[in-house]
Amino acid sequence: MSTSASSDPTPPHPARGTAEGSGRLTGPPLRVYRTMPARLMGWVLVVGAGVLAALTVVDVVAGHRAGLLPPVALVVGLGALGWVLFLRPSVRLHEDGVVLGNLVTDTTVPFAAVEEVTHQWALELVDRQGRRHSAWAVPVKRERVRRQAVDDFAETTVRRRGDAGTTAQGVADEVQRALQRWRLDGGELAPDGGGDLAPGGKDPVPPVAPVQRPAWGAVVVLAVAVALVVLALLA
Repeated sequence: MSTSASSDPTPPHPARGTAEGSGRLTGPPLRVYRTMPARLMGWVLVVGAGVLAALTVVDVVAGHRAGLLPPVALVVGLGALGWVLFLRPSVRLHEDGVVLGNLVTDTTVPFAAVEEVTHQWALELVDRQGRRHSAWAVPVKRERVRRQAVDDFAETTVRRRGDAGTTAQGVADEVQRALQRWRLDGGELAPDGGGDLAPGGKDPVPPVAPVQRPAWGAVVVLAVAVALVVLALLA
């Protein structure tokens, strides 16, 4: 009875772990990560901006149009800060990779390009070229008391890793598990880092690498908010 990978007639998933130079992952999304404090701060700013917008509309209806620019600039500025700094940043885990949504950039990191998953200062993915890709949305958890090795062991064995809030260590654990599942499904890195190998070392797929792109929506929103604030200060 042969159990070698070369005798398996099922071909590997052709798109799993490959962005094919497009900067897009083809695997289904698994989970989106944001910290609770970031979500709270973001929604506080957005709701505050909404309240100020309502008050501005009331002033306009009442005929108080003089000096309208400063409150409008404040409304847009608060809404922009809440969205760009707290609500937009996220870590989106897919079956074949991770998308790091930072302030004004989006970085797609296929599992085929991942060398290591770390969490020293934030969730970090180290690619095959040694470059680190950090997540603004998932910082490391700061401990008042230095943790002992037994604490980490207990947290790992008593409850599922990653359940202690959205922290860099917890998310790194879940990313590592997804990476291991992807590799068990047939995703392998070539020894030279050139790309995936099919089971048995046959039919390599094209090399892949992380792709970073500007988040033009966030850039435009910030630019408009800054311009309105400057106009309000000069008015």
